[in-house]
Amino acid sequence: MSNVQSTTGADKLIAYLDRMEKLLDEIDGLKDDLKDMKAQARDDGFNVAAMLRLVAIRRSKQRADRESEFLNDLVLYAHATGTPLDFSFVEEDWSPPASPKRTPPTDSASPEETPDPEPDRD
Repeated sequence: MSNVQSTTGADKLIAYLDRMEKLLDEIDGLKDDLKDMKAQARDDGFNVAAMLRLVAIRRSKQRADRESEFLNDLVLYAHATGTPLDFSFVEEDWSPPASPKRTPPTDSASPEETPDPEPDRD
């Protein structure tokens, strides 16, 4: 029975490896397609760096919209069910208060003030 399980495990491993290799090949193909598309856009006179920045902004806005919608739904659900929320909203421009600056201890203590690390044991 152990032989059957190891064969099944080996088959699964081979299937995962084949699938991983196929996905990596697809990723390489997509990277080539993206490179070609950027070259076409550059040839048409577009600023590719600006295009990449615009895509990043659009992606972050979509992510922020989804997060905002989720939090809104969560608050409405908590209000409707009377469930207390265990978190607070923090403004984006909020920063923690500055801690007071501490001065590092100096090693200039006199010998009388410095304790003996190991007292003499007679």
